[in-house]
Amino acid sequence: MRQHFRVSKQMRSRNTLDAAKAQIAAGRKVILTYGIGEDGRCSCKRDDCPSPGKHPLSKYFPNGVYSATDDIELVQKALRTHPRANLAISLAGLTVVDVDGKAGKQAVEGLDLPKTVKVFTGRGYHLYYQGECSGGAFKGDEIDVLTGANRMVMVPPSTHPSGKRYRYSSQSPSGMAAMPKNLSKLKPDRTQHRKEGPQTASTDLVIKSGSRNDFFFRTACFLRRRFDDKNAVEAMLETLNNDFTEAPLSPSELRSVIQSSGNYVEDTAALFGPPKTTEPLPMEFLYYPYIPYFGVTLLAGNPGMGKSLLVSRLIAAVTSGSPWPLSDECAPKGKVLLLSAEDNWQRVTLGRLLEHGADISQIRMMQRFKILCPDNLEAMARYIDEERPKLVVIDTLTAYMGSGRDMNRQNEVGEFLGRLTEIAEDAGCAVLAIGHLNKQSSEHPLFRIVGSIGFAASIRSALFYGTDPTDRSRFALAHGKANASELGKTIIFERFGGGRDETPVLHPVEFSDANEAEVCRVETNSVGRPASATDSAREFILEFLSDQPVRWEAVESAVTSRSLASVGTLNVLRADMAKSGEIVQVGKGKSTRWKLGEPRTDE
Repeated sequence: MRQHFRVSKQMRSRNTLDAAKAQIAAGRKVILTYGIGEDGRCSCKRDDCPSPGKHPLSKYFPNGVYSATDDIELVQKALRTHPRANLAISLAGLTVVDVDGKAGKQAVEGLDLPKTVKVFTGRGYHLYYQGECSGGAFKGDEIDVLTGANRMVMVPPSTHPSGKRYRYSSQSPSGMAAMPKNLSKLKPDRTQHRKEGPQTASTDLVIKSGSRNDFFFRTACFLRRRFDDKNAVEAMLETLNNDFTEAPLSPSELRSVIQSSGNYVEDTAALFGPPKTTEPLPMEFLYYPYIPYFGVTLLAGNPGMGKSLLVSRLIAAVTSGSPWPLSDECAPKGKVLLLSAEDNWQRVTLGRLLEHGADISQIRMMQRFKILCPDNLEAMARYIDEERPKLVVIDTLTAYMGSGRDMNRQNEVGEFLGRLTEIAEDAGCAVLAIGHLNKQSSEHPLFRIVGSIGFAASIRSALFYGTDPTDRSRFALAHGKANASELGKTIIFERFGGGRDETPVLHPVEFSDANEAEVCRVETNSVGRPASATDSAREFILEFLSDQPVRWEAVESAVTSRSLASVGTLNVLRADMAKSGEIVQVGKGKSTRWKLGEPRTDE
């Protein structure tokens, strides 16, 4: 929960790192921008810089204010490279009145606003208020009202282009006042502005309601090609929206249009040109021919097959440098970055890794589950660049894509996997992504991957995990797609252990001629026999539960997300399994939990 903002002694420090730490401690997210050099120019060195000392360091904050962070290590790293950087904060939950000139001061004084935190700038001052302005940001006469998570404001000890430092007023309160209700009175009367404005052909622009989105999208693309300062582009578009639109877009609608334009605009020189090198390089593999470096390998299988157990064995090979399954070749020893959304680290994953001989000191993890939104994807790219793991595991891919991306649209899937491929190429690592197959028995496994066909089209290698067609008690890993090599042989595994007190392990036993379609075949039942879905769901529940009681909602979510059974079928199965003693209810009412039991045998 964000803390109530108060100006501390450390915030007043002339040391940027100390001030940044204080802002983060107060619950704010920070952005570092280019600074002002001794020559009075922006440290970006552009002669025509449109926003000197105020645009974010693109390497560390690639999405401007949307890359605002509370990661002090990132701030320290940026300051080591840019020691004269300026400091800004995101205005999520805040509103700032930016007063620049005489007219602005008179307007503010006329409203008799409550006393609050005040920061002197190069040409005026900022007034800080707790809460966001419901009408969004707007511009007045020599005054700006900035508000919301898509806005940032410079804070002390930043240097203004005039050469003056931003500083907190010693005469104003250290605590922030609540946002005054009369702040909207600072907003200019758009109708009166147009009536009094010059009616020449060059300025009489009215953006009609039916063409607003198209106009702003095209204008945003045009401005992005000429300015690399996202905040400057947003400010120009807001002016057009506020002053020349028949019915202005809401702030969120305008932000959405601006963000969409970012998907289509790229600097021409960076996007096109001659090859950067004419020297070919050989394809390299982490595990030949199954898992190549410099790209994404997808491991898919029917839900409940135990793909994560196979992944534990592969991770163990990399971290310990032990031989690959049925091979004399040892895995290249190195670090593994693991993102796991499905299995508990201490109760499930750690034990499996240790049982397979993994070197835990070589493992890195995402410490808490976060979808790989653009900001988190770039944070992961930076971490991979620093740690240089041999292998990155994403289990499961669809979980980390999040609900914000449509997994059934090829362009969105391709864009996400394309960025993962770029990260793998930049770091020279292999990415292994885990996915599920649907139940369509008539389709080839490549087309059964849950989501768009873009999953199959955007990967270098596809592995399929299922059962041995000749013995369904054994498991099989088949190679179904290879862009850079021949297909590898299918490997047969046997699973040992996995009872209440044993950790399951996989042992490779032999190669097979079975292909991916045979390995991942959906079993159908004879007429009159019970559906296999119930058996699959039962097996999964027994694997999912342990001695530690959990809410049934967690079981339900895990089963339905894998399309193993419907909620209705699951309720019937729960009653059946409880009756047989396979699972046990603990507690009643809202405190009800479920754990593994000991099945009763018929006498």
